[in-house]
Amino acid sequence: MAIYIVTDSTADFRPEEAQRRGVWVVPLKVQFGEDAFPDMLDHAGFFQQLAGAKELPTTSQANPDDFLPHFRRAQEAGDSLICLPMASSLSGTCQSALIAKELCGYEGVHIVDSTQTTLGLRLLIDLACLLRDQGKSAPEIVEELERAKSWVRLLAIVDTLKYLHKGGRLPAAASIAGELLRVKPIISLGNGQLGLVGKGVGAKGSLSALVKLIGDTLPYDTRLPVYYGYTANDTLCQGLMALTQETFGPHRHEVHSVGPVIGTHVGPGAAVVVYLERED
Repeated sequence: MAIYIVTDSTADFRPEEAQRRGVWVVPLKVQFGEDAFPDMLDHAGFFQQLAGAKELPTTSQANPDDFLPHFRRAQEAGDSLICLPMASSLSGTCQSALIAKELCGYEGVHIVDSTQTTLGLRLLIDLACLLRDQGKSAPEIVEELERAKSWVRLLAIVDTLKYLHKGGRLPAAASIAGELLRVKPIISLGNGQLGLVGKGVGAKGSLSALVKLIGDTLPYDTRLPVYYGYTANDTLCQGLMALTQETFGPHRHEVHSVGPVIGTHVGPGAAVVVYLERED
């Protein structure tokens, strides 16, 4: 019996990557006025358009009909399917997947609220693929994912909090404080909760502050790499990667561009680091 894995486009898999990994991706959409396009396409073009936009674009969640064909394909084959959408606290996409499961009426579909997005979600998908390739059953994979998601550590430096505030992801007080202090804020996402956890003056100060938040060691689960990400350009991301390598020593890593849906809410110039903490 095969095990299919489904996620949404905020996991930032390129189409060829998803196909190679055997992952089905449900796209969310970004809309500038009357023009809408899928989240998976043309990251660089999106940020160029965002820079010149007078108003922020809007983002739309996936709906049940986006998930249903994948669920029915698994049902017709008599196979299992594990679906990890972005955090239910950030989007209604997870609820859409649950509705699609009800419409499908197939018990072989398993929905896991990832409590993550972007590279945190990608990490969990990679873990699911790893466990699948090791021959684990769908219930075994779901059990480990439910445990692992609380160990995902995501820290990001953003150039400004105005995008998160305008998108309704942070309260006005946090956004105003960041602007007045003229700092680069550091945010975290864990267990579905987005928060402001630190700050630094300029690129050097923010990188130093983020590394201090990691702690004395980089206690990551070596089954997976450390993930680095960026929006629009990778200058700050490269600095973050270099400093963590210098501070904690060489480690396996990947670098990925963050796509339009999440880019709408964090804006250009962001850098992110994500890893799965060891369960010591």
